[in-house]
Amino acid sequence: MPGSIEIALVAVVTAAAWSDFRTRRIPNWITVPGAALGFVLQAFYGGLHGALASLTGAGLGLGVFIALYIAGGMGAGDVKLFSAVGALTGPQALILVFVFTGLLGGIAAAALAAFHGRLRETLKKTGELLVDLGRLRWQQAQGTSTVGASDSLRLPYGVVIAAGTLLSLVVLG
Repeated sequence: MPGSIEIALVAVVTAAAWSDFRTRRIPNWITVPGAALGFVLQAFYGGLHGALASLTGAGLGLGVFIALYIAGGMGAGDVKLFSAVGALTGPQALILVFVFTGLLGGIAAAALAAFHGRLRETLKKTGELLVDLGRLRWQQAQGTSTVGASDSLRLPYGVVIAAGTLLSLVVLG
């Protein structure tokens, strides 16, 4: 991956992580220019192939998290951020980012739930949500989700996406 794409990627995920940590929101002024910059840079370095890789990465990034957003388990900013990451990395590297993000997210969520004494409850709800999503039962999944509840545990997932992205850059070296 060219250095300018890596710099843009680090800047986008760092800004998103900071915003999500502080405000629990990832604004469009971070994700939209990040995705556009990913497309421009990929097209610059890879021509038509790079432009298609950027669009494919953005679409894959959107597709990966959209079901969790629909079910109420993730915010729209997280989905848009992962799409922007896909536009910057392309689909192949995004798969590694997804794996690292998922692993780190699971660890962070378990730690958060354990810290608040709610690990068992969280694991049960997560299992129910995954079953509902796996069976494409969207309304049941929305009912299972506790994201909107006043006592729900909130993990700023933009921080996790940033950590997974940065870890993938280290591994891909």
